[in-house]
Order: sequence, then structure tokens, then C-alpha cells
Amino acid sequence: MRVRIEHGISGAEIAVSRGDAIVIVDAIRASTTYVMAFASGADRIIPCSSRKHLSEKYENYPNSLKCGERLCKKIEGYDLGSSPVEMSNTDLTGKVLLSSTTNGSRMVVACRDSPLVVMGGFCNASSVAEFLKGRNMDTSIICSGRLGEHFSALSVQPQGGSVKGFLKEGSETLYWIISEDLKKVKGHLFQGSFVLTQADRLSHYL
Repeated sequence: MRVRIEHGISGAEIAVSRGDAIVIVDAIRASTTYVMAFASGADRIIPCSSRKHLSEKYENYPNSLKCGERLCKKIEGYDLGSSPVEMSNTDLTGKVLLSSTTNGSRMVVACRDSPLVVMGGFCNASSVAEFLKGRNMDTSIICSGRLGEHFSALSVQPQGGSVKGFLKEGSETLYWIISEDLKKVKGHLFQGSFVLTQADRLSHYL
């Protein structure tokens, strides 16, 4: 199993071309918002690549809720924005949500031809890792960046605080390791991707 880190729309296209399972990380907005929406009872979320795309989907789901933001602001005329707090405070039982966001929803649409796509963030990191456990699929973690563009980990966390999570074999606890410390761990190779072997005794990286 190989886990790679990719960035933006171009990285998503590369991951799809490899046939990887994909974890989309848009932690501040879309990933967390979607998790909160499901926690509030939403039946289905349909990500859209644009407002036009959402309008087209609405014709097939006339009773759905239009949800979305541009640059963190709710889109005028929509039922909801894309706020985790807003979702957690709204009864969405049985609702279908059409979602158009600055980054996250676009990334999902870009990955639609992948065999498996999940949204990942701090709020569901352990669940995502457990979900992928045992599937033995090469996986790409796609960092949404901003407007689908490439932002490196160092530009987001300039003090070298980038961390990677993993599930220890036989454990349900998500552990974390500083990327810089990977070279200190015997048997690991980090050159833009993680290579897992049986000797690693690590089930999954995020």
C-alpha cells in the first residue's frame, strides 16, 4: 500500500489517473461542514463544481437545500452557507444538500472517477483511517489548497509543524508523527509519499 500527498485540482487528476482511493482534505470548511451536516441528519450531499452545476442538479432534486460559499461568504439566495457551526445548529433530517464551495466541492467533482472518495479533516481523521483499513488500496490525500491551487505544507505551516496520522495495528487510536521525524523511524521512506511494509506495523497514514 502506498499513500501519496497531492495538491489541488492537478494533483487530484494525477491521483485519479492512478486509480487511487482519495481522501480530500479541506479541513477548515468543506470536510468539516460535510461531517457536521451528516451528524445533523442529512441524507445525502451532492458536491457541485460551480453555481451553474448546482442549478442543473437542482432540477433533479427540487426539494433539496442549496448550500455554498464563495471566499467564506454564503452565496446569496442559497438556503445555507458552508459553515460547520451552521450545519450543527440546523435540523437536516432526511435532507438532500447540494453543495457548491470555493474549494472542497470542486475537488470532489474532480475526483469523481476515482474508485473511492472520502472527505477527511481533524474531526473525522480516525474514522477515515478506520474506513480505509484493510482495503489495501493505494491512496492519495488531496490537499485542497486555495481555489484548487497548490499550497505546500511549509507555506501553510512555515515552522515545520506538518504532522501525519496513523493507526497502529490492532488499535482504534489515531497517533501522530511530525513529518520531520520520519527519517528517525527505522524502515520508513519519505520522499513525498509514504511506503508501508509489514515491518512498519502501521495500518494507515492520513
